[in-house]
Amino acid sequence: MPIIPLLSALGWEFLKEPPASTLFILLLSAAVNLAVGVANRMVIDLDEYRRWMIESSRLRREMMEAVRRGDQRRVARLQKRQQRMMAEQSKMTMERMKLTLFFFLPLILIWNFLIKFFGKAPIAYMPFKAPWIGETLNITVWYILCSLATNVVISRALGLTFEIEAGEEVAQKT
Repeated sequence: MPIIPLLSALGWEFLKEPPASTLFILLLSAAVNLAVGVANRMVIDLDEYRRWMIESSRLRREMMEAVRRGDQRRVARLQKRQQRMMAEQSKMTMERMKLTLFFFLPLILIWNFLIKFFGKAPIAYMPFKAPWIGETLNITVWYILCSLATNVVISRALGLTFEIEAGEEVAQKT
């Protein structure tokens, strides 16, 4: 039995109309971002990632200072160090890419179902006319907006993003 008629038989048609559709897609994007965030948290060594981010920030600052002073030998040494750091970064990036691929395939299947279920019906309404978007949002636009918004909050809550404070850099130097 196809899924769309099954959902209709179960009385899930109310999900096609705002505000139910609006909240459903918001919760779905939050759930997907939470699953990806928790998986990232389990895969990534956060202490190593933080160390790398601090070191990268310090290296970038040192490079700008050396270029500003015209110290070519220091620039050459810093570029070698930068190449080593880029190799480290590519290892971390590869781990995250594997994880992304793991979640991408099921998400494609879910997305295919959602497009069929909601069609081109408006999912949400903007309180103003936004450039390039308009006032009515279809599933694609609304999911992207929800995903961006929930990803920021969830990443912060799970400690996947952080601010590098000046004191941290100084503490790492000494």
